[in-house]
Amino acid sequence: MANQPKNTERGWRAGLYSLRAGIDRLWQRLACEVANLRRRLYRKRLPGYVVFVINQELAERTPIRPWWYNYLPGYQAPVSLASLNDAFRRIAGDPDVKGIVLLFKTVPLGLVQAQNLAALFHRFREWDRQSNGAAAPKSIIVHLEQVTRTTYFAACAADQILVTPLTTWDVLGLHTTPTFWKETLALAGIAMDVVKVAPWKTAFDAFAEPAMTPEYEAQVQWLYDSIFADLVETIHKRRGLSAETVKSLIDGAPWTAEQAQAAGLIDGSAYEDELPVLLGDAEQPATLKPYHEVRLLLFRRPQRRHPRAVGVISLTGAIIPGRSRSFPVPLPLFGEEVLGHLTAQQQIRAARKNSRLAAVVAYVDSRGGSALASDLIWRELKLLGQEKPLVVYMGSVAGSGGYYISLPGRQIVAQRATMTGSIGVVTAKPVLQETYAKLQARRYSIKRGDHADLYSEEHPWPASQRAKVEEGVQHNYAEFKRRVAEDRALPYEELDAVCNGKVWTGAQALQHGLVDALGDFPVAVERACELADLPTDGSVRVIDLTPPKERLLAEPAQAVKEALGLDSVQTLTVLAQELLRGEWQALVSNEHYWWIATGLPDGG
Repeated sequence: MANQPKNTERGWRAGLYSLRAGIDRLWQRLACEVANLRRRLYRKRLPGYVVFVINQELAERTPIRPWWYNYLPGYQAPVSLASLNDAFRRIAGDPDVKGIVLLFKTVPLGLVQAQNLAALFHRFREWDRQSNGAAAPKSIIVHLEQVTRTTYFAACAADQILVTPLTTWDVLGLHTTPTFWKETLALAGIAMDVVKVAPWKTAFDAFAEPAMTPEYEAQVQWLYDSIFADLVETIHKRRGLSAETVKSLIDGAPWTAEQAQAAGLIDGSAYEDELPVLLGDAEQPATLKPYHEVRLLLFRRPQRRHPRAVGVISLTGAIIPGRSRSFPVPLPLFGEEVLGHLTAQQQIRAARKNSRLAAVVAYVDSRGGSALASDLIWRELKLLGQEKPLVVYMGSVAGSGGYYISLPGRQIVAQRATMTGSIGVVTAKPVLQETYAKLQARRYSIKRGDHADLYSEEHPWPASQRAKVEEGVQHNYAEFKRRVAEDRALPYEELDAVCNGKVWTGAQALQHGLVDALGDFPVAVERACELADLPTDGSVRVIDLTPPKERLLAEPAQAVKEALGLDSVQTLTVLAQELLRGEWQALVSNEHYWWIATGLPDGG
């Protein structure tokens, strides 16, 4: 009898889901009929090729905005990989569109984003085959104004690569220039006192070492070996050139457009206005229109919608105690965006309570940060994973604390170029003793307790205090390794070979057992669906989750402020207040860190 109420509730929910699904199917069928009728009436407006302009940095997920943002003056929805994925799927289902043209302007594109774009191109072709069968396959044309290693990496997955006549092929290989500031800081009397688990934990080396250490150099070398091998292999396979030829062409770069075409690196050169004739002919040029003009004209098919959904939690930025924040001016070490543990807790707890979610994907893009805040986020994700399948998708970087919060995932998916690992602990504080002397400033220290000045910037750690700091660092490192051993099912005693602060690409991390699969975000969603016994045919909705909102009435005013650029003024005020109060300095000098170094290569 005790189970009867629960069974009744389950039956009631199942009936409600079935009713909702039935209504949804009827509504979709009606909406598709109306849309396709409109399409037949305006069919002549349908272009041969749909155009996308890539002129800004590509985010992984589309920022969540209310629908009425689209009606604000000057507001333009950002392009994201998620929005491109939805658009490409719709285009693939139209029987009359011949293909897609992507116009790459001057745009910063990371290697992980390039790999995700290449995966999207392959997925588009599969959607096209599923929808249109034996019909002529749709083509993907990429037009590049500048050829960099990342834009070219993505373009290699296209059917045609076109450049402007004066574009040069600038895939010059890989290059990084870490800079070390210890002796420069010494001119101002500033020193950094650092305690770390191993020489590979290089997060503060730029300030604490006079030059690149052998361990730092070895780490850069093995990362570049992995990234460069992927670059050569990609060009070799997709352009039909031998690996040795590819290496020779990279060593000889830059090449003119004519030379690049002769070498088989590109397919032709043309200005943007010449594309219609190039894709058609002089008598009947192809028609090209941007996606926003043809979106409503594309053929629509009813799609079965599953009553359950997969939720997405975005965990991005340096990890700190407190609330998440964004700053228009990057903070040293922290960057423009910080992930606060309080905000993350709200998101994760909301996902646990959401009965509609059958599984969750956590999108992690973080260099790490506070060990304490990372552990608190880890705990919430661990509890979530005990109730629902949790899959982690790593973005460009998920190192140190970023890797730590990824551990609760039943599956971890990364791209080949993702920077991850850096399993280790470091703590540091600035020492300003000589600075005060140079400024002839006299500081006096009055304390109670032997370690009350443990994080004071007045002096380096004496032997007794350094021993205490090292004890804390080793304790945190042991806990980190224990989590890795438990969550990744790896022998604890063998972990130092892959831990000790060492950074790995996603491809290397897979070999070391630190991740489960390589791929893009849709691969993580597919893994989540499989773990939740959901279909993987695209019928399961993917919902981006935000922290529970407390002040809904403030949204319209906030939107207007963002559109007018006024929000950044308030943010700058908050930034100034925090710096004046010394909160940033206190955070830097009063924590143990799970942090990945900022000067390591990323292939971009």
